[in-house]
Amino acid sequence: MKHLLILFFLLTTNAFAQGPFGDYAVVKDKDGYINIRAKENVKSKIVGTLPANTLVNVYFWNWIPVDKGYIHKSRLKKVQDFPSIGKAKEQGNSLTIAGKGISITFTKQPFDKTKHKITKKRHKEYNELIIDGKKIYGLDNDEFLPEDHYKSITVTINGKDVPIPKSAYDDLYEIGLYTDNNFAYYDKEDDILYIIAHNGSGAFSYEVCWQIVKGEYKTRIIGEPL
Repeated sequence: MKHLLILFFLLTTNAFAQGPFGDYAVVKDKDGYINIRAKENVKSKIVGTLPANTLVNVYFWNWIPVDKGYIHKSRLKKVQDFPSIGKAKEQGNSLTIAGKGISITFTKQPFDKTKHKITKKRHKEYNELIIDGKKIYGLDNDEFLPEDHYKSITVTINGKDVPIPKSAYDDLYEIGLYTDNNFAYYDKEDDILYIIAHNGSGAFSYEVCWQIVKGEYKTRIIGEPL
């Protein structure tokens, strides 16, 4: 019982206590970068660096694996700690988040199998759906076809449209356009917008975090259930 209580304390007080998909965070360091270590300790060899505002998914408490090694959470800031731009509002097949001179609108549409190339990738125990040559999110086998997907994502910052390429969302399916599934946060100091959407359901749930830097789309990270 004592060990269970200690574990509960650590989970509930840790600054990076994760939800079911981990946490999104960015590099924030006075030096403008964070060292990548070969192993999970501060005395380990430095094998590279990540520049400020690099977006990562934090699945672990202290050391976060990246391409070349590990970075420490102490040089990261959670995306959700930046100010929210406002609450989402649903309207039919669209949902809009607006505030602080920023507007984001998600629009979904039914999946029409006649307009897509659908193939299957064989695994040992199941067949994976491949749509238009891409791995998809929202389903991971061929038992069903998706019900819907994004038609568009439009972003406006201070009256200026921000082009969002189709490649940023065309592999995302089973869209959850609900007010408690979609959020946006703004880092005013560095002029960076973060948009988070939670889609799918159950074992097929996933999250996506898009990053827009100084009015230009930069990248995204997909989070899947832990």
